[in-house]
Amino acid sequence: MSINQKSFSIEELLSSEASRWDRRIAADLASELESQLAEKVDTIPEIRRFLAVKGYRQLRARLQFEIGDATGDDAIRAMARAMRAFAHERPGLSAATFRNATTDSPEWRREHQLLGAVALSAFESAELNREQAINALLMLRTLVRGFVLHEMAASFLDTVDYDRLYAMTIEVFIRGLDALRSAAPSV
Repeated sequence: MSINQKSFSIEELLSSEASRWDRRIAADLASELESQLAEKVDTIPEIRRFLAVKGYRQLRARLQFEIGDATGDDAIRAMARAMRAFAHERPGLSAATFRNATTDSPEWRREHQLLGAVALSAFESAELNREQAINALLMLRTLVRGFVLHEMAASFLDTVDYDRLYAMTIEVFIRGLDALRSAAPSV
């Protein structure tokens, strides 16, 4: 049998070298696809768009719930904790939210904007203007994604208390927002 005729199962592809996180991501995505077959997504770009939209919706709901009535630094802390928790609980959908959909749609754009509005309002409640809030959101997304990727890969040689380290990281991030507040506006 030639390699082109061979089919592989998810279990085969993930069996020997897959990490715990690889398995969680695959299981999360597989369950979403199985439960949504009625959505009639037929192509990989449509599947990516569908997963991104669903991820945006679920992450937005999580942020709204966790932020609640908090404002300022407390809202940012709540948002940062919720983003990390979402990545742990729904790793496949979380990964989908970090990609732009290859199939653009009004639904994708709307959900992206709604999620962004929740996040930007948390930053604006901490006295950042719109431009500063956008930059802070981009930085926080990068920070959360990088942190979670390190957790997934267990890339630190020493045993790490990830919860404690993440809390410290978010405090440093929040203190660093003063640099954004005092920066001259871009021209």
